[in-house]
Amino acid sequence: MSFYGVGQTGDSAARWGVQQAAGALFYGLYEKAQIFFTDLLPANVTCVLPNAYSWLYRTLWTGSISSCTLQSAAGKTAHLFTHGIPARNGPVPALLLLHGDHAHPLTLLHLADIAEAEGRAVFSVHLPYDDNNPQDHRSLLHQSIEKVSEMIGKRGGSVSSLLLAGHSRGAIEAASEAYVANNQKVNGVIALAGRFKVVEPSTRPCRETLKPTVNAIWQKVNTSSLRVPFYQIAANQDWCIDPEASIVRKDQPHRFVNAEHLGVINHPDTLGQFKAWVSSPG
Repeated sequence: MSFYGVGQTGDSAARWGVQQAAGALFYGLYEKAQIFFTDLLPANVTCVLPNAYSWLYRTLWTGSISSCTLQSAAGKTAHLFTHGIPARNGPVPALLLLHGDHAHPLTLLHLADIAEAEGRAVFSVHLPYDDNNPQDHRSLLHQSIEKVSEMIGKRGGSVSSLLLAGHSRGAIEAASEAYVANNQKVNGVIALAGRFKVVEPSTRPCRETLKPTVNAIWQKVNTSSLRVPFYQIAANQDWCIDPEASIVRKDQPHRFVNAEHLGVINHPDTLGQFKAWVSSPG
């Protein structure tokens, strides 16, 4: 009789385990579907796909976006794109755009257009992000910054100020270059939905391989003063990053936007704030 009872208990535990696993699987699929339909699909339809069409037209047909290839000591390559350089001698403000993980600079093309209309020389770079060997893509970012100065110089100008603007991983790398590497050629960072501190516990945790980078940034920006402005935008409905990890210096220019992780790049509040920031002298 006791053996029969043990068998029943074991069957119940097994059924409970199956139900839990099925529930977790369903919830995971539901969460991914929700992200796809509420953020990824709308953002791709309204922003990324139109940008892709425009990007192809300008690179393949008109040639208004040109590129050059950079290489790291380890053989990794990056592509630096020139969107436009004002035709004038003397001081020229510049902007370098950095894309997110598994993305391309074309996702930020509309931001490049805004900055160009405000009189900045505009560039973007396609970087091979690597958590395990970050020195590779960071050396390529450093090369990109040097190349920006060189290209503006060839047109008879000189960089009066350089802003790095990035989304997600691009925002992280922009902050790392400005505040951790302390690159003196960087005069400000515009960060869209970046992660600048590790929040624990979190339903949107930072992956382990990225924590050293995020912790290094937090150690540098969590100080009494910053060498250059830190413009921050957080997505209130971000499914990837805790909003409190995106805005870590409230004494610096910042804004919370009612958007999700990808949709934040094209939200009207983001566009208006971005225009104001790139229009400033710094």
